Amino acid sequence: MIWPELLLNCYGKANIQGGTVMIGDKNFYKGLKTIRIQRQATESQLNYIKWLKQIQGECGFKIIYEIDDLIFKEDIPFYNKFRFAFEDPSIRQTSMEIMQICDEITVTNNFMKEYYIEKTGNKNVTVIPNFIPRFWMDRYYDLDQIKENFQKHKRKPRVVYCGSGAHFDIENNIKQKDDFFHVNDVIRKTVDKFQWVFVGGFPLSLRDLVSQKKIEYHEWSNLVDYPKAISKLNATVFYAPLEDSNFNKAKSDLKFIEACAFGIPSICQDLCTYETAFHKFKTGEELIAKIEYLTSDYKRYIKEVKRSRTYMDKRWMENNIDFYTELYSFPYGDKGRKLINLQNGIS
Repeated sequence: MIWPELLLNCYGKANIQGGTVMIGDKNFYKGLKTIRIQRQATESQLNYIKWLKQIQGECGFKIIYEIDDLIFKEDIPFYNKFRFAFEDPSIRQTSMEIMQICDEITVTNNFMKEYYIEKTGNKNVTVIPNFIPRFWMDRYYDLDQIKENFQKHKRKPRVVYCGSGAHFDIENNIKQKDDFFHVNDVIRKTVDKFQWVFVGGFPLSLRDLVSQKKIEYHEWSNLVDYPKAISKLNATVFYAPLEDSNFNKAKSDLKFIEACAFGIPSICQDLCTYETAFHKFKTGEELIAKIEYLTSDYKRYIKEVKRSRTYMDKRWMENNIDFYTELYSFPYGDKGRKLINLQNGIS
């Protein structure tokens, strides 16, 4: 929510004030068009939303619930280190009730849309895809540098994964059956052929290779410095494995579009999550075959670089800012929501 709100304010398309305090003075809400809340789930937050519903008629605003993950514990993997935060049954009940009474729910893909319609009964669920701010990541694309890096590392291409520790069974709860379970063996077998690089976490079963410096590991970066940190890794390709689960099907395609922003070809898990991706894999062997395909021919590689970068014209936030203008300005299904309605099949 932070990036689009910033851009809407900068472009003068809206006056949006973000906050973390539940303000109890109804005069504050007079004249507002929209209140958008993010992943609210506690009892006090539920009571706050109920109070907002009581004054809604007088003040005239709509209430939108924003969520970009599954928060019901039956669909959160046991390896996810944040699962504990959603194990309390009262959290499920309160978050469910909040979503049910909100005027609209926004999500980032169609799988999540159908999921929350089924779970909550609220049919006003709107998909707005994730976009990346151009001002944040655009300046790190350098075609000449990419060409130089390819030649420099062609004997041992640099294969990079960036992601949080939530993708790994770091506490060994389910014997490493996490998002990397199906690719760990091929990573180990090809450690001398490819320079595998992990950012933010790595599988415990590969810890010996990390200790031996055969696999490269980098700590996570803060949000501001993230693009610069990733650009310095000189990736040949990015890859994004996922376990086949409802939780991962509800993920957005951020890893694909991040790679496109850098102009680096990527290989993504063959799930609906990455239906937009150009190169996909199901098994570890398929991942290796795709890496070899992309890195074995210079002309083919540069063609894929340009293809990836061109795709980003569709996914820069600045080029799509009116999705958010429409979201805040018009109610669900209104004809003024031209972009949103087209995205969601509303005629």
